[in-house]
Amino acid sequence: MDVPHIGWNERILHQDSPVLKHVSKKDDVYFVHSYYAPTTGKNREWVLTSTTYSGQPFINAIQRGKVVATQFRPEESGSAGLHAVENDNLETATKLVVDPTAATMCVKRFVVALDVRTNDHGDLVVTKGDQYDVRENHKEGVTVGRGGVRNLGKPISLAGRYYNEGADR
Repeated sequence: MDVPHIGWNERILHQDSPVLKHVSKKDDVYFVHSYYAPTTGKNREWVLTSTTYSGQPFINAIQRGKVVATQFRPEESGSAGLHAVENDNLETATKLVVDPTAATMCVKRFVVALDVRTNDHGDLVVTKGDQYDVRENHKEGVTVGRGGVRNLGKPISLAGRYYNEGADR
């Protein structure tokens, strides 16, 4: 599996659980992790939902009795995560028939964080720096002294572009 797995992904429902009563089957959830738990004969009864990433299916939520745990980040998953954690109805889940060939896909969503700084001329520019070194350096052809502040574009135009490409945060 390619790690880390960072981003939005779909879910395959394995149990009909009151915990997910107010979460749409179409709602995607957010992941940030470098590990996974595969479904095995020993844990199959616990699997609430699963996900596929880099061709590898893995468990993304389990439920056993009234205990629920998730691999996805509910606090980062928008309304889906909120509905999952605010549900206080922790009744036992009901098993569903799951297509063993079912797979999910990563969803193209952007979480945009723009590093904005003032360049040497007083203009606000979007920049990116290693350890906050936002000046051009030897890797970019500057051989003497420090280069100017990296300029990746104007914040408003880049934010507009990201929004048009589907950025949602």
